[in-house]
Amino acid sequence: MNDDFEPRTTAEHLLWLLNEHGVEHVFLNPGTDSAPLQEAAAVLAEAGVRIPRIITCTFESVALAAAHGYWQVTGRPQCVFVHVDVGTQNLGAMMHNALRDRAGVIVIAGKTPYGEDPDSPGGRSHVIHWQQDVPDQAGVVRGYAKWTQEITRSDMLARGVGRAVQIATGGRPGPAYLMVSRDVLMDPPADRLGRTSRYAVPASPAAGRETAQKIAGLLAEAERPLLITARTGRRAGGFAAVTRLADLTGIRVVDTPESGCLNIGTSHPMRVGTAESARRLLADADLVVVADCDVPWIPKFARPPDDAVIVHIDADPLRTDMPLWSFPADIAVAGDGATVLHQVAELLPPLDPAAKWPGRPEESVAPPVASEGPITAREVVEALNAVLREDDVLVEETVTNANVLHDFARRTLPGTLAGAGAPGLGWALGGAIGVKLASPDRRVVAVVGDGSFMFAVPTAALCLAAEAEAPILTVVLNNAGYRASRLPVFELFPGGVSAARGDAVGTRFRHAPDLAAVARACHAHGETVGDRAELVPALRRALKALDAGRSAVVDVRIATG
Repeated sequence: MNDDFEPRTTAEHLLWLLNEHGVEHVFLNPGTDSAPLQEAAAVLAEAGVRIPRIITCTFESVALAAAHGYWQVTGRPQCVFVHVDVGTQNLGAMMHNALRDRAGVIVIAGKTPYGEDPDSPGGRSHVIHWQQDVPDQAGVVRGYAKWTQEITRSDMLARGVGRAVQIATGGRPGPAYLMVSRDVLMDPPADRLGRTSRYAVPASPAAGRETAQKIAGLLAEAERPLLITARTGRRAGGFAAVTRLADLTGIRVVDTPESGCLNIGTSHPMRVGTAESARRLLADADLVVVADCDVPWIPKFARPPDDAVIVHIDADPLRTDMPLWSFPADIAVAGDGATVLHQVAELLPPLDPAAKWPGRPEESVAPPVASEGPITAREVVEALNAVLREDDVLVEETVTNANVLHDFARRTLPGTLAGAGAPGLGWALGGAIGVKLASPDRRVVAVVGDGSFMFAVPTAALCLAAEAEAPILTVVLNNAGYRASRLPVFELFPGGVSAARGDAVGTRFRHAPDLAAVARACHAHGETVGDRAELVPALRRALKALDAGRSAVVDVRIATG
């Protein structure tokens, strides 16, 4: 077992270290540089040495999305192994998402071998070992990784892995990027295994007592307070903090679609139900508390009154990684949203929540669900409400229909709504697999647009779901194109030719693939729905397949818009 472990190679030492640091999965996309790791996994399995579960991934971006989804549920970093520079490049927008959503993930990339002599173990043996020797491999991700490091010696490994886990998890979490060549992986390990403890992760930062008291006083005095949050509810403690503050103070809560998570139950009376209501309340608020939210409002469409007090709570309230971030702030707190909101709640005097928002404006009434014509996005959401259990997890990447899902999906339990928390498309399928791996007893349902579905490399994602034994249901809101790229053309040129035609160049799929057939080709259940009477039955059939351990795709043809 692990207590008697004596590695023969640095690759064996690496797998042992990852396990000792609590990494449970390695999402592997193999290449010529991963051979020592693959052999190490086989050797250690035969020796009974515990190592992370290695899951084969056929495309790198899907692997990183899965690690990201697992992080969202557990707060524990997982590992992705990719092939040198080209594998790193295939991580693509998922690196952006991990950075923006503050996802603690560890990417290990191979590095072209150094040795080239005949007696050099692991040395160069293919043409690509020269072609993939680039001047700055880490530069591919430098703008998106918290930390990069190459392991050039076996005695660096223990410190490098420990540091990677510590940095990915601690402070404002994010991706850590390690590189190691196969000749180093084949080297004999260091004389000592190295320590795997004492890489302490800082506790969630809190506000100073004076600052927390000031915020509590402002909440007590405000008549029209508003809380805008995106990620505070990612963990159950944050969901509880937001709910508690709403219960105690009567503060209205804007749960932004940007978040990809549930910050307060959709049935809570203090939750702001629609984007239109949020804009109206913001324009009338006298106190705005922003917690863990990158973009609390879009100034072009809404902003608070000039005399409203603005409080920003975030691990980095200055947003130093966003050069032109300049939202107003009267009080800036460098702290964890859940921690600070709990602090404030403890310091509140007795309040009457009903005294807030006198003459509270009613939520705008949404148009009724259509009974004829093309299926609408809202109908799909209402159908999901009819078939989902309370503890099922919705994973959202619906882009132009995000507000519809957030306004009308019924979710009351923490952790039952997930999303990338960032705009890099193609996350939801891989992310949903990660969520399922971290929540094996829950059903996981991804709701995506047709563009997002194709960005997600669905063949690779469905293959990963099968390999990982983590089946997911994907519901596609198929509007036959890139509506998100069509609407800005109409917005900028309202009297233009494109608006008059109701179309924009490059935004319609005229020869789109049969998405249900793609699913069936990947051994998943797949069907297409164009008749609203078939919507709920189709979803029930897909959930039955899911319950039997098989992934499913329901392609719903909705209004194109």
